[in-house]
Amino acid sequence: MASALPFLRPLPPPRASFVQCLLRRISTTAQITQEAPTPYPTAAPQTTIPALPYHVNRTPSNQLPIYNITKGGGGTSKLTRLRKIDGDLAVLRSDLQQALQLKDEHIAINQLTRHIVIKGWRKTDVAKFLEERQF
Repeated sequence: MASALPFLRPLPPPRASFVQCLLRRISTTAQITQEAPTPYPTAAPQTTIPALPYHVNRTPSNQLPIYNITKGGGGTSKLTRLRKIDGDLAVLRSDLQQALQLKDEHIAINQLTRHIVIKGWRKTDVAKFLEERQF
């Protein structure tokens, strides 16, 4: 009888990255609805990054989801793929294009998979760009 009802088994707890994603969305809506308290005049100014219209989630092993890819016969096509993007892909694409000084045809958005593909192996440059924005 127990094997006939497998749907009654309890579900595993959610992944930590999913919980962080939900908490980030809750905290941003809470910040929008609440008024910000006035800072004390003696407090040192804090360096904060403005709220961006996109977010790059990390992998379960806490790494940035940037991958160097080789395609074509004999490894002739070298690409960099950025995955796990939430928010506005076009804004992230334009920010990356300006920061890495890329031409229009060297960076593309795959709307179906929500990936950004960059021509060439640019993993270190993209990682530096994302770490500057505290992802």
